[in-house]
Amino acid sequence: MGLLDDLETQLEQELPLQLPAKLQEALDHYQPHCAQCALAMHRHHRYERTIVTSYGPIRVAVPVFRCGQCRQLAGGAALLGPEVRYQRFSK
Repeated sequence: MGLLDDLETQLEQELPLQLPAKLQEALDHYQPHCAQCALAMHRHHRYERTIVTSYGPIRVAVPVFRCGQCRQLAGGAALLGPEVRYQRFSK
């Protein structure tokens, strides 16, 4: 095996371990703006979901945001995209 193959194998092994933390970090730092008012929205609440990825299921806390001016909600499942599949889980 060459250096490129070794690196590719290493990354393939590390990605499933890093993906949950990196996804949660991205969700925690996401700051949307209201589509109606263009103001920064505030975190309203979070709910836990298990999403199905090609690397297996990942449990994340998905944020929902609310505009302080017009009360518009955003986030939730729409944040992750329409192709995301959820699994139900019990606490």
